Amino acid sequence: MAPDSANHRGKTAVLLIAPETGRLQEGMCTLAGYISGKSGGLGDVVAALCAGLTERGIECHLATINLKKRFQKENRMDKAEWRALRHTMDPEKIHLVSSSIFNDLSSAYAGNPLCNAAEFQKVMVNHLIKEIRSKNKGRLILHSHDWMAGGVITAYARSRGCPVLHTVHNVHTGYIPQEMFYGVDLDDLANNLYFTEDRGKRCIDSHATAIKNANLINFVGKRFLHEVVEGHFADRPIVPPAVRNEVRERYYHGAVLTIINAPSPVLYPESCDYLVKKYGPEEQILAAKRSNLVAFQKRTGLIEDPNAILFYWPSRLDPMQKGVELVEEIAQRFVIEHGDVQIAIVGNGVGGDRTHEEILGRIAWASGGKIAYQHFEEGLAMLGYAAANDVFGASLYEPCGQIDQVGNLFGATATNRDTGGYHDKIKELRLRMDGAERDEGNGFLFRDYDSGGLWYGLEKSVHFHRMAPEVREEQTKRIMREAREKYSIKKMIDEYIGVYEKLNGGRPLS
Repeated sequence: MAPDSANHRGKTAVLLIAPETGRLQEGMCTLAGYISGKSGGLGDVVAALCAGLTERGIECHLATINLKKRFQKENRMDKAEWRALRHTMDPEKIHLVSSSIFNDLSSAYAGNPLCNAAEFQKVMVNHLIKEIRSKNKGRLILHSHDWMAGGVITAYARSRGCPVLHTVHNVHTGYIPQEMFYGVDLDDLANNLYFTEDRGKRCIDSHATAIKNANLINFVGKRFLHEVVEGHFADRPIVPPAVRNEVRERYYHGAVLTIINAPSPVLYPESCDYLVKKYGPEEQILAAKRSNLVAFQKRTGLIEDPNAILFYWPSRLDPMQKGVELVEEIAQRFVIEHGDVQIAIVGNGVGGDRTHEEILGRIAWASGGKIAYQHFEEGLAMLGYAAANDVFGASLYEPCGQIDQVGNLFGATATNRDTGGYHDKIKELRLRMDGAERDEGNGFLFRDYDSGGLWYGLEKSVHFHRMAPEVREEQTKRIMREAREKYSIKKMIDEYIGVYEKLNGGRPLS
C-alpha cells in the first residue's frame, strides 16, 4: 500500500490543450514570453489559466499549435534567430505541435482548419499525452478547449482513463474525414468516437466527440448553455444537432457547469503598454481617455476631436455571429444624425473572407473622418478600448463575449444584443438622478437582431454620454470598480481548480 499512498500524495499535473493562446507570462517557463497565437477570447482564458495555475504552484502544461512564422514575426526575429532560439531553449512546459501544414499560418483557423485539427490531434494522441502523463507518474488532468482540441484527443484520453474537462467556448465543430487520421489507431478508439457523414465521407465530429468523452464539460456563460439546451436558434445553422444532443445528454446527467471567462491581467488600463496614458479607477478617467482618444484618432484617420463620442467595435467581422452587416446598414446614417459621434471598427474578416473588410473600408472612406476601419493589430485594438466611450456589438448569439468586460475595465459602457453572455453580464444603466433606486448597470441592451435594434441600443448610449462630465466621471469609476470585482481572474481560476480537484478524486493538485 505504501507506493499507492505515495502516489496519492504526489502532484497531479494539468495539461491545457488549445488551438490558440494569448500572451504567456515568463513565470511559466523561459519560452513562454515568445508564444502568443491569440485569435479571440479563448486565447486570453488559456493564458490566464497558465499564469494562475503556475502562480499557485500547480504543475501546468500547455499544448498548442506552432504558428512558427507568426511567433517569429511578433518577436521581430528572422528565420535564423527563431531557429536558434528553438534549438537552444528548453520548452519545458510548453509543447508546440509543429507541422509544415500550419507553419506559415496567421492563426489555427486559417488555411484548412480540418487539416490543422487533424494534424494537431494526431501528434497529441501518438506522442504528447503519454509523454507528459508518464513524466508525472500517470497523474494528469486533461483540459481541452473547443472542437479543434477535441476529437480523437478526448477519445484517446477517455480510453486511457485520463480525466477530461472540456470547455465549450463556442459551438462550432469540425467534420474531419477519418483518412486524415492516418497513423492513429481509430479502431482502438471507435467506441469513443462520434462518427458522421459529410460530403460523402465518413468523418469524426470533433466537438460532439469531445463533449461525449469528457468527464465534465463547462460552458462560459449560463444563458448560452440554456439557449443550447432549450433549442434556441433551431431555425439557423448555428448549433450542430449532434453538439446540441450531446450537450443535452450531459446536462441532464449533471455533467455540465458554467464558469464565466475573466479577462487576463494584461487587459487592464493600469498596465497596458499600448496606451499613451495609463489610468485606473481612482484617477481622472475622462481626462486619460481623452488623451488616448486623440492618439487613436490620429492613428485611424478619424477627425481629431477630444470631445467626440466614440463607439468602438473590436470584434471579428463575422456575419454568422457578430452582426457586422447591421453595423454596415446604419453606420453612415448614424454619424450623420448624431454629429458628435464617431465609429471605429478594428477587426479582420473570417477565414480569409475580405468581403466585410472591403465594405467597411468604403464606408469609412466616404464618411469624411467620422468612421474608421482598420485591420486587427493588438496595440491599436487596446488603444481603442482606452479611447472608447462605448464598446459595442450586435451578436446574434454569444457563448460568453469579452469585449464588454474589457470595455468596462477600460471605463467604457457596453452595448450589445440581449443574448447569451451579454444577457449574463450587461445590466441596463440606470441612474438615481433619473428616478432609479440607485446608480446601477454597465451598458445598454437591445432585443431585436436587426438594424433598428442596434440603432435603439446605440441611441440609449448616446443619451448617457451627452450627460455632464461629472456624472459620467462618477459612473465610469463605478463601472470600472465593479468590473474588477465581478470579473476577478482569481475567482475564475479558483473555480477551475475546484473542478480539477473534483476530477482528481477530491484531492488537491499539489
